Amino acid sequence: MRIPIVNEQDEVLYYKEREETTREEIRRIIGLNVFNEKGEVLIAKRQSNKKIDPNLWGPSVAGTVDEGCDYDDTVVKEAEEEIGLKNIKPIFLKKYFYETPKTRRYTQLYYVTIDSGTKLTLQDEEVAEIKWISIIDLENWFKEKPKDFIPSFQRTMNNIKEINENKN
Repeated sequence: MRIPIVNEQDEVLYYKEREETTREEIRRIIGLNVFNEKGEVLIAKRQSNKKIDPNLWGPSVAGTVDEGCDYDDTVVKEAEEEIGLKNIKPIFLKKYFYETPKTRRYTQLYYVTIDSGTKLTLQDEEVAEIKWISIIDLENWFKEKPKDFIPSFQRTMNNIKEINENKN
C-alpha cells in the first residue's frame, strides 16, 4: 500500500510503498482514544507479528494514512477495521509532529465516547486483545510496568488525561 510522504509543513511530497519508507521520510498517522460512559478508556494490544512494537499496549486505534485518504477518512476506516467500531463521529483533539529513533510522523488525534456494551470485533492481524480500564488504573499500570506499553505511550497517557479533562 502506498502512503503519502510529507514535508515539515505536512504537505504531500510524493507517495511510496509503506515497506520502502525510510526513517527520514515523514509519514501521517492517526490515533483514536475510545472512552465509555463509565469514564474508562479502551486500550489495544498489538499483535505479536507486528514489525513495530509487537505485543505492546497502545491507544484504542492507530493507523497510517494511505494514498487517497486524509486523516479524517483514516480514523473512521481504522476504527472499523481494527475494532469493528462503525458509524462513529470522532472528535478532533490535535495534530503534532514527533520523531523517534525509528520514525518521523505527523499524528492527528481524535477521541470518541461509546456505550460500554457496544460489541467490538478485533482485526486478528492487527489487534491481539483490547481492555477497558479506568484512567487511574492505567496510569498506575504504566508507572509500574512501562515496558508493557509502546515507547510513545507517555504521550498517549497525556492525551487521554487531556481528553478526559476536556470532556468533563
